[in-house]
Amino acid sequence: MGYYDVYHRAVVVSTRRLTPHLLRIELGGEGLRGWSSSGVPDERLVLVLPAPGASAVAEPTTMPDGTQDYPDPDDQPPMRSYTVRAWDAEALRMTVDFVVHEGGVASTWAQAAAPGDVIYLTEAMGWYRPPAGTAWQLLVADLTGLPALARAVEALPAGAQAYAVVEVPGPDDRIEVESAADVRWTWLVGCGNDAGPSLLPEAVERFEAPEGPGYVWFAGEASASRAVRKHLRQVRGWPTARACTLGYWRVDSERWDARYAEVAPTLESVYTEAVAAGVSSDEALELYDEALERAGL
Repeated sequence: MGYYDVYHRAVVVSTRRLTPHLLRIELGGEGLRGWSSSGVPDERLVLVLPAPGASAVAEPTTMPDGTQDYPDPDDQPPMRSYTVRAWDAEALRMTVDFVVHEGGVASTWAQAAAPGDVIYLTEAMGWYRPPAGTAWQLLVADLTGLPALARAVEALPAGAQAYAVVEVPGPDDRIEVESAADVRWTWLVGCGNDAGPSLLPEAVERFEAPEGPGYVWFAGEASASRAVRKHLRQVRGWPTARACTLGYWRVDSERWDARYAEVAPTLESVYTEAVAAGVSSDEALELYDEALERAGL
């Protein structure tokens, strides 16, 4: 049995270029009627896309227990994780923003997508959960994390205080985001995003935290995410409940994947044994991350 029990059929309704590197696709169709949002701004789901050169996406197989799956490990369609930028349950409309570039299965599909094209998608889950009583938020992302950051900013209520730091490839990749909250924006242009070293960890290190309990959310390249997490925990002594750092992609993914395959059982046992010993999931993830670093990952 696969990780997901249900795959929802979605039809491309429209496509629109937002910036030179962001493409918005609106999905709809009756297949989305059973889909439900987690309500968390950074919720992500898995998109099942057509294989390169295929004219249509592979349909999931209904298993004997009624669940759906792609059971043949040698014939898996491309699957990629993306943020739900917006969801309208009444209209059955889902918005997904794609970072587009040369190559890549998802980017190639998105740039060629047209109304009527069909894909499948899973349920979603998110991680952004500021504790009650949070006085301010620091939201940090590169272009891949911008859709989730923008959705979080839009949802902030009047009177909330937030600082948004976003790293984009070029000046035209900056976007306007409406919010009832007091949001102070910092745009870092021409860095990170696979074009050079990310400046986001340095921006977090320089950030002067206001008075009161805060919440830090980060989404971007995996090594930058680790650097931010280490700074928050080891330098600032930040509680795990008041920080969420997400690695959406990895600059050296092929080397990393090859090395990980060599040591995966040992590394994964670090997490499972910690949880079995009663350690919280957040703390177990930190132990797992430390093990990754010791392994050169």
